[in-house]
Amino acid sequence: MARKMTGRERDDAEALRGVLVQELGPADRGYAPGIASALVRLPDGRATAKDVERILGKYKVSANALKKMMRAGVLVPCADEDGAYDVRVPATVADADEAAGEGADGAADATDVLDAPADAPAPEAADGAGGSREDDAPDATTSDDAADDDTADGAGEAADTTEDPTTEAADGAAGTASPTDVQAGADAGEKDAPASPEAAGEAEVTPSPEPVDAPRSGRPARRSGARRREAPRRDLKKVPYVRRGGDADAEARQKIVALDPRFWMNGWLLSHPGAFTMYEHELTAINDVLTDGMLPGDITRRQLAYQMGGDEKFFEYGSDGFRLLRAMGMEDVVRHRPMPKPDLVYHAPRRRKHMRVLVTENLDPYLDVHDLMYEDGRTQILGERVHAVVLGGGTPVLEHNRLSLLLDTLGADTVEVLYWGDVDRAGVDLMMKLRAELGDKYKFSPFSPAYRLMVDRAMERFPDPTDNESTGQANIDVPDMSLVCEGMSAEEADYARAVVESCGLVPQEILTKRDL
Repeated sequence: MARKMTGRERDDAEALRGVLVQELGPADRGYAPGIASALVRLPDGRATAKDVERILGKYKVSANALKKMMRAGVLVPCADEDGAYDVRVPATVADADEAAGEGADGAADATDVLDAPADAPAPEAADGAGGSREDDAPDATTSDDAADDDTADGAGEAADTTEDPTTEAADGAAGTASPTDVQAGADAGEKDAPASPEAAGEAEVTPSPEPVDAPRSGRPARRSGARRREAPRRDLKKVPYVRRGGDADAEARQKIVALDPRFWMNGWLLSHPGAFTMYEHELTAINDVLTDGMLPGDITRRQLAYQMGGDEKFFEYGSDGFRLLRAMGMEDVVRHRPMPKPDLVYHAPRRRKHMRVLVTENLDPYLDVHDLMYEDGRTQILGERVHAVVLGGGTPVLEHNRLSLLLDTLGADTVEVLYWGDVDRAGVDLMMKLRAELGDKYKFSPFSPAYRLMVDRAMERFPDPTDNESTGQANIDVPDMSLVCEGMSAEEADYARAVVESCGLVPQEILTKRDL
């Protein structure tokens, strides 16, 4: 169980979370609090290569998350240790207040040091005189120096000298001096005190000096007492519902009604005029495009957002722009070309109205099919027409709705998914989960010619199905084999079931490019 964070660590974690939310991609932003909490708990503010791998691996963030954290300055590579990073927490307003307090303490300490020769006894002088403190005469030189220092520092210390110069001179005794010298030092203090009234005013408003201690976690030092002014952040969630409102709301509603009716016909924007005031520039830009004609459908979401308002992330999923369009019922009005996940590898030579997409579990079969389609121009694999091939990579194909997003980008009217994986418990279970994930949106079927040929080759090599390679997948329940056994003979189907039930494996790699 993780230890409880201190107050300082909670502040640092909150500051890190704010930076990570801004820098990480939409799929990784939800993990920002957990990553920030783990980083601030690291000892000495340093993350080793194992620490980074453990933290990022725990949340399974995308591959470029580390680069984005380095670009944001959260992780800075260490010069003295390969693969290690220093954790840098961004400065906050609380840090500025703390720095101001430390600066004030430093100023007080500095004042005490300056006043020490006048207020504190001098043990060296007492020992040298060999007598009691009352018997020692005040030192004129010390008194003069103290008066000069007080004058240079401002009227605050000079005023203290004026109030009781003789007592201060006696307290700082270090030798013998005549009463005339003492009086002369006092007169000097009295003359200097009222001589610079402006200095007294300046001394009161002079900012505190910089704190001596270095800032924690490598944060850059800022002028103490200075508050960082940040531009107000727009947040659609904070826009209130307004039933009637004042003059400002009435004026905003007049502008809303002047827009295309699709903006306000469901009533949401009229009941939330603050949303129009907050995003007037973007809404006006979208309205201009709607007025001129249909929106372009051959550009990406970010390209469309940049052309309309300059903020390329305005339409990102989960952003205020996305929520705004959904609230107004205009999600389908703003057309754009969807983009696939960059980590899903696929090959589609050309776009068609009706496409059959082959999804392979492993890399080698994907490369074989890719080469046949790209180099040889083949459109049939094992007698089945195939228009595109996708590398599923195992369980990653199930995450974040990746395959559906990719299939949407193909621009086909209808898509049929053909799945081809290993004949083992995990492979068959993965196929069943993918079919459930896609639902009725796409037609789904196994790549039967490949499964049938795999079983035939395995039967030739190992007549006894239990002789096949063992996987140790006893913790996985025996999945439904009906899909895999489609198109097989009774003998082939029984062999495949026996392999899976005995935790065996018939890998995709049993077939080569020549077999396809």
